[in-house]
Amino acid sequence: MDTKSRILETAFKLFLKKGFADVSLNEIIRESDITTGGFYYHFDSKDTLLVEVIKRYIFNYFSSVIEQIRDFEGTPEEKFRTVILNIVGDDSTINETTQLVESAEKIDYRVLHLLLFEGVQKYGIIAEHYTEFYYNLLDFNKDVINEGIAQGVIRDDIDMTELALLVQTVMVGTVIMWIGMPAMPMEERMEDNMHNLWNFIKKDDSI
Repeated sequence: MDTKSRILETAFKLFLKKGFADVSLNEIIRESDITTGGFYYHFDSKDTLLVEVIKRYIFNYFSSVIEQIRDFEGTPEEKFRTVILNIVGDDSTINETTQLVESAEKIDYRVLHLLLFEGVQKYGIIAEHYTEFYYNLLDFNKDVINEGIAQGVIRDDIDMTELALLVQTVMVGTVIMWIGMPAMPMEERMEDNMHNLWNFIKKDDSI
């Protein structure tokens, strides 16, 4: 692993464990086994490092999930459920999977999303990426709805954009509840919410 990647991965793990504010630059340098000069060769500051960490390990991952699901051979209902559970990490994957490319480090997805929220609050560039991601997800939802309408399984008597916004609101709302209420089983709640949503958006004569 090259030095810059090692710094990014080390910082990401530390941020997930302690949050951004409680990780010092000296700790990142020490845990990365580099010199201070070695750090500043790759990054201008700790803030610059955080922005690149979130872009690499969160937004790039989110975008890749959406693109993979676009080619997923499943029903529109399955695509909705699969994309959101892959983005947020359902209960079966918490502490079993990771966004780290070169590490088997386990991640609590709730902490990952809290780290993202911390970055969005503090840095305009991260907030811009966050907004871009949500528009990308909205476009994905529109595409799936159009696919479902063409297949005759999704109702066509409601504006497609309104339906896409409704789908996204259910997805994001469920994630926020899960972060705030960790005792609530994520997969079970998302399955129930998406099932109820599907009953509303499907055509009456669909299966």
